[in-house]
Order: sequence, then C-alpha cells, then structure tokens
Amino acid sequence: MATWAEFTTAAPAIAELGLTQFEKFHIAYLATVRKDGSPRVHPVSSIIADGRLFIATNPQSPKRHDLTRDGRFVLHMLPGENDAEFLIRGRARRVTDGDTRAAVTNAAGHTVHDVDWIFEYDIQEAMMAYWENVGQPDTRPVREFWREP
Repeated sequence: MATWAEFTTAAPAIAELGLTQFEKFHIAYLATVRKDGSPRVHPVSSIIADGRLFIATNPQSPKRHDLTRDGRFVLHMLPGENDAEFLIRGRARRVTDGDTRAAVTNAAGHTVHDVDWIFEYDIQEAMMAYWENVGQPDTRPVREFWREP
C-alpha cells in the first residue's frame, strides 16, 4: 500500500486532480464494508498531513467499526471540471499515537475532536476520469488508472 506522498510521486496527474477536488469541495464519499458484507457510504472530509491521508471519524459513526473490522475502503469524489471524478481504493487503519493525532489536527482546517477516531488511508489503486465531447454523439469518458506495483 502507498501513502499519499508515495501515490503522488507515482501518479502525479491523478493525485493532482484528487487534491484539487479535496481543496475545492472538502467532501468525498467513503465506502466501507458492513459486517454483513454489504457496502456502506459516508460523506467525509479528508485530511492530508505529513504526506499521509487521514479521516477523523466521530465515535458514534458506524464506519469506525467497519474500518476496524475490515479496513477495505473506496473514496470517491466528483464532479470536477468536465465532470472529472477521482477514486482511490485501499485499506485504512486506526492510528492512536499523539504525534499523528497532533499532525492531523494541525492540518485539518476544521475541528478534530479529542474523541474522534483517526484512520490513515493507504492507497492500492486510483482512477481519474473526465468526459470528452460532452453533448456530442461521440461523448466518451477518458480514464487513467494507477495501481501499486
């Protein structure tokens, strides 16, 4: 799995779109795996700190149990220019050390509460897409993929 910094080095165009959308919209949709195996979707605000991707999670949120039990996730954002979308897939894990919590809180740009659970999101796959010739008979998606070697 790759950190945000490693992913940015390996796939700069995809990471740039993701960062642009994080900064512009501040909301992404996080899919986690429920105990019964079905998906659960949550609106979240991502935080990049020290070259790593985090999400602070309210202690009442069911996603904290999903991620603790089964760290698989998909994070999806849209629309960007030309209906651009950004998606990453990987594994999340809870972090509890004070230095990481302090870095996340300082980088957040919004309140991270002492009771929030902090999860780090490592990236295994990424995708960006946009549409060409919108409104024309040959409208088509253009996709770029990255997968950790």
